[in-house]
Amino acid sequence: MAQEVDPVKTARLFEFYVRRIWPLQRRFAAGRLNRRCTQCGASEKMLPLDASGVCSACVEQRAKGLPPRRAPDAALQAELNAVLAAAQGSGRGRYDALVMFSGGKDSSYLVQRLKNEHPRLRLLTCTVDNSFMSPVAKRNIDEILPRLDVDHVFIRPHRGFYVQLFRHAITHLNAEGSYGTVDFSDGEFMLDAARNLAAEKAIPLIICGYSRYQVENGLGLHHYESPREQERRPRTETAGLRLQDIFPHEADRRLWWQGQTDPAVDVPRLLFPLYAWDLEEAEIKRQVVQWGLISAKDQSPIVTNHRLIPLLGVVDVHQFGYSSFENEFCRMIREGKAEREPWQHTFEFLEYTAKTGLFVKPLVLDLLQQLDLRAEDVGVRFA
Repeated sequence: MAQEVDPVKTARLFEFYVRRIWPLQRRFAAGRLNRRCTQCGASEKMLPLDASGVCSACVEQRAKGLPPRRAPDAALQAELNAVLAAAQGSGRGRYDALVMFSGGKDSSYLVQRLKNEHPRLRLLTCTVDNSFMSPVAKRNIDEILPRLDVDHVFIRPHRGFYVQLFRHAITHLNAEGSYGTVDFSDGEFMLDAARNLAAEKAIPLIICGYSRYQVENGLGLHHYESPREQERRPRTETAGLRLQDIFPHEADRRLWWQGQTDPAVDVPRLLFPLYAWDLEEAEIKRQVVQWGLISAKDQSPIVTNHRLIPLLGVVDVHQFGYSSFENEFCRMIREGKAEREPWQHTFEFLEYTAKTGLFVKPLVLDLLQQLDLRAEDVGVRFA
């Protein structure tokens, strides 16, 4: 029987160790770690390194003469601003926009900026509880919502729905690892739940706080808006996995977006403002603290993301040699949107603790038990 553990305590201990202990210990643990790019911190298991220790992505960026920081796209931002301005008062019901709200720094920034720049945009915020929400994220939601002064609803499918989804996804990883299956399917259902709610309440816009990387690499889009024809399609699979294989009961499959084939019936528009704004991570952190929304210690994705994240990181390291979430942060580092050292230390220590079980073993075993899985089912074997 796996021992029940406090996920927040484990996450905070992990963060403390990464900041204070790991910078010293990593010198002695180098023999157990993969080499990493000297510029973006990418693992050699993720991207090949040249003789000087630079990864292929950094070499390509240097060869193309790309600037480390991408210049703001003023035209794209103006286009988005016009869409948001025109949406004010456009809803047939009480709201003009449904905003996905996780309780983290990105969604908090998104809501406050929308309120600041488009004060007549009637917002309904929405949180989809996947049954593994971080207690810190839940507390953030309770504390931040009164400060934002916006209406809010929770969507809570039954726990068995998510256990089925996550158990199937983590045992059927694709080439993108846990990021491309478990996290991606979780995100797709979140958006589908929003589509259903917006359609039910006649809300014309859905606004989501996905980063530019998540939009481009996760959704395969290169714009701040999802194509209208794509929004009309019914959901039959997620992360390349057929819903019919995951959910034997039709009632569970019908919780996903059923699409709209009638051309006379409109569907909500799905927008990703952070794609157009393309901000640095430090700027978002600084702004939410300045607005008094989230304290610096409560905005870390390690403590605000859902409780399966440690399990996903450990499974990735055992199956791929690195965490599939590294791709996003290494790209942000290459683009000058995030600092290399703290994120490199985070993923180095994850690699180390995934192999040794330090701190995370009790939590990982507990999470596996909640999914009715064993360590061997997902290829995990602690030293």
